[in-house]
Amino acid sequence: MHNNKYNFHFLGTTSMKIFKVVFGFTLCLMLASCNGNRLDVDISSIEMEDIEIKRLDQDVFNLDTLNLEANTNVLIGKYGNFYKIFVRSILNNGGMRDSSYAYRMKRFITDKDMSEAYDLCQATYPNLNEFNEELTRVFKRYKYHFPNSEPPQVVAMMSGFNRSSVFVDSTLAIGLEMYLGKDCKFYRMLGLKNYKIIFMNPETMMSDAIRTWMFEEHPFKMNKNDFLSEIIYLGKILYLNDALQPNVHDTIKIQYTKKQLDYCVQNEHNIWTYFIAQKTLYTTNHAEIIKFTGEGPFTAAFSKESAPRIGYWIGWQIVRKFMQNNPAISVQELMAIDDAQTILSKAKYKPKK
Repeated sequence: MHNNKYNFHFLGTTSMKIFKVVFGFTLCLMLASCNGNRLDVDISSIEMEDIEIKRLDQDVFNLDTLNLEANTNVLIGKYGNFYKIFVRSILNNGGMRDSSYAYRMKRFITDKDMSEAYDLCQATYPNLNEFNEELTRVFKRYKYHFPNSEPPQVVAMMSGFNRSSVFVDSTLAIGLEMYLGKDCKFYRMLGLKNYKIIFMNPETMMSDAIRTWMFEEHPFKMNKNDFLSEIIYLGKILYLNDALQPNVHDTIKIQYTKKQLDYCVQNEHNIWTYFIAQKTLYTTNHAEIIKFTGEGPFTAAFSKESAPRIGYWIGWQIVRKFMQNNPAISVQELMAIDDAQTILSKAKYKPKK
C-alpha cells in the first residue's frame, strides 16, 4: 500500500468539504489497491467497437464443395491472409496454389469424425455471445494499459484437433473442438493425457487464447536465459492475465485444479527454500529448468500431490509481489523490464512459513 504524505493546514469550511471529498476518493483508491483490486480498472471511457468472433468453423463446413474456388475467394475476402495461413499451416492441407487444395478441403469437411466434431461444436457453441462480451472487456482493459494498441481479428475455427489457439497475421484464432469438455470421446481417441483433458472445456478457452495472444504481443526479451528469467517472464504473462481478467479464478488462469493450487499456496515457503538451497535460480541448464516448468501431472522434483509448472507459479507470485510493493509501476512498464533480478529484488519476495 502506497503511503502518501499530506501537509495539513487549517482549512476553511468550503476547503474542508473539498478536502474530505478528495481524501475520501484517495482513501478508496488506496483501499482498493490494498484489497487486491488494483487491476479491476474502470474501462467505461474506453472507446472501442464491440468484438464479434467470426465463425470460420461455420463458414468452412458450410462451403459448397461443388464450387470450392468461388467460395474460397469469399473466405479470403472475409478473413484476409489468415485464411491462407489456416489452410496451409493449421490444417496442414498444403498451400492455396496446391493442385490438391479442393480435394483436401472436401475431404476435411466430409470426414466422418470431423463432421461429428463440428456438430458437437455447434451444440456446445450455438453462439459466442458471452465470449464476445468477455473479449470486448478484455480488449478494453488491454487498451487501458497499452493505449496505442489495436484489437486483433478474432476467429473461431475447427483446426482438425491441431491447435487450441494461435495468433498470426493480427488474428487470434480459437479451435473450438479443443474445448468440448473432459468427456469428449475424441480426446481419448487422440491419446491425450488426462491432466490436459480436464482443462479442455469452455471455462478455460478465453484464458488460453489470451495467453497465446500475450506471448506474441510480448515475446521473451529478458536479458538472461536462466531459470529466474524464465519464471519471471511467465509470471509477467500470467500477471497480464490478471490485468485482463481480474475476476477470473487463478485455477483457470494457470490451469490448476483446486488441490494443485492449494498445494502451491500451502508449500510456497518450502518451494522457494528448495530453489534457494539447490541454487536453481540462476541455472541455465535446460534440463534443470524444464523440471520445474514442463508440462505433466505434477512436478517430479516434489511429490505426486504437487502441481505441474511450479516454477511458473512462483514467478507469478514474485511479479504480483513486485507490483504490490511498487504501485507507481504501470503494467506497461512492468512488461518492459528485462532484468529478472531487478524484479526479484524490488519484490522483496519472502513467503511465510
